[in-house]
Amino acid sequence: MVVFDIPFESVGPGLWLLQKNEFEYGEFCSRDDALECALQEARRIEAANAASDIVLNIEGNDGVWRAFDTSIRPYATRIHHV
Repeated sequence: MVVFDIPFESVGPGLWLLQKNEFEYGEFCSRDDALECALQEARRIEAANAASDIVLNIEGNDGVWRAFDTSIRPYATRIHHV
């Protein structure tokens, strides 16, 4: 599973951190730039390995973290039928 965290608040004036699997992945001038980078990387991983579960954790202005897939739909654990 690959998890990207996109916070609502900046860590400093004009500085947003993007994390991938709890490690810093990049620094950006805006939250939108961080989200765009996460989406591009997530879609690249998905294209290379369709079986990968990818979650975009995005913090809302209410402080609640919500999980989304690469289509920016609420994330639901994949169900594999045997």
